[in-house]
Amino acid sequence: MSENQKKNIGDNESFILLIQLAKENKKIKDRILMLLKLDSFNRISLLNTFVSEMSFKGAPKDFVEAFAYLKDDNIANEAIKIITNG
Repeated sequence: MSENQKKNIGDNESFILLIQLAKENKKIKDRILMLLKLDSFNRISLLNTFVSEMSFKGAPKDFVEAFAYLKDDNIANEAIKIITNG
């Protein structure tokens, strides 16, 4: 993960909120972890569909980007660690 990508993630309040919600809410945590634990191909495929649908429906750009970050294997692995270990 590049420094620029790390900066973008840290600047995206929606991504930070998504991770915090996953840590605090078991239902959200279980769904996000299910998604993150998919193999790379299936995780990316599902996220591509989800991101496209959110964009089409006019979801806020930062929120859409928050989910798009999870397509990156390194970010997905780090998110799993943060969500499960606090």
